[in-house]
Amino acid sequence: MKTFSDRLKHARLLRGHTQKTLARMVRISQSAIGSYESGLRHSSRSARKLAQVLKVEVEWLETGKGPMEMPMDGYDLSNTLPVSGVAESSPRSGGRPRPMAPWPFPNISPSQFESLTAEDRVMLEALTQTFIETTLLRRGIKPRGRKIG
Repeated sequence: MKTFSDRLKHARLLRGHTQKTLARMVRISQSAIGSYESGLRHSSRSARKLAQVLKVEVEWLETGKGPMEMPMDGYDLSNTLPVSGVAESSPRSGGRPRPMAPWPFPNISPSQFESLTAEDRVMLEALTQTFIETTLLRRGIKPRGRKIG
């Protein structure tokens, strides 16, 4: 993707936002988003907020340089793990908080997940873990983390 407009549209679609929802989250007009994506307006004064909402690196969004997303250790995963035994996430250098990890399921909304009971979430996590481990084993990759057996 060569242009700011291409990268913005790609990230917006990847995260499942319409121009309208993205504009609302960033607190700019939908026409501004449309102008950025069509190339009528170049780079945005709102690039930092757009990057934050889209959970992409601001440098990638503005220039196309560097990775689109932060490495996973750059995300605050504290709200995605069980509370027991999980250390608080440390702030990044410069005092800025880490962005939240992107939602990994394009066909399942966070609200659908939130509607599950705690018991359902535990079951879903166990099923997902089993699926990942089985897939890795089929590929000949030893899963990291918990022991199988």
